[in-house]
Parts: sequence; structure tokens; C-alpha cells
Amino acid sequence: MRPIAVSLRLLASTTLLLVSAYIMVTATLPVGDVAAQTIATHEAIIIREGPPPPEVIVRQPPPPPREEVRILPPSQVDVWVPGYWNWNNEWVWVQGRWGSPPERRATWVPGQWIQRGEHAELWAWRSGHWE
Repeated sequence: MRPIAVSLRLLASTTLLLVSAYIMVTATLPVGDVAAQTIATHEAIIIREGPPPPEVIVRQPPPPPREEVRILPPSQVDVWVPGYWNWNNEWVWVQGRWGSPPERRATWVPGQWIQRGEHAELWAWRSGHWE
């Protein structure tokens, strides 16, 4: 086999990692007499073989989920991927988005913060994924 074909085959058979791409946009939305700040972050879907990424563990509970307005889906096959709170030395809201399933019958399992620790004083993030 030629070296290029071997390299492509090796690449295709190894773990697929997509680097998360974050686009931070800050918008100010009027809410009555108060201005609410929304941070929109878009994250690439990660389809991975092999061990899961390291856990994010924090000592503060996440704020309650935000209510999100869903725009029309780009296509009939797209699935809503809800927003979630991300920890980056403070809580940052990652806005929901429409995502295309990797397979026709795949469903999105949302990520969640799970209480841990002897006294439930820790919060660990379990990433969302396609199933």
C-alpha cells in the first residue's frame, strides 16, 4: 500500500477528535427595566472513540437552566441541542443550537451536572452525546 493510503487509513481508524470551536458573542437584551446579558457560545459536536475526556468538577452548584427561544431548524433532520452552564472559573451559559445527527436514528442525550462527594458538595459535568 502507498504511504498516503496507509496514513489515511490509520487516520480514519483512530480516534476522531474534533476540537471545540467557541465563538463568543455578547448581546444585551432589554428585559423590562433591566438589561440581561446573554453569552452565546457554539461548540462543535465531539464524536469520540476511546476514553472519555477528563471530568470537570466544581464546588459550586450550577445556576438554574435558562429558558431558550428556539429558532426554526435549518432542516427537518436537525435536532435541538439544549444550552447548559459551563464552568470557566465562573458559570458561563452555552447557548442551545440545532445539530445534525451523525446517523439518521441518533438522538441527543443532553449533558448534565451531577452531584458527587461524601456530602454532595461537588458537581461533576457529564458531556452531552449522540446515542
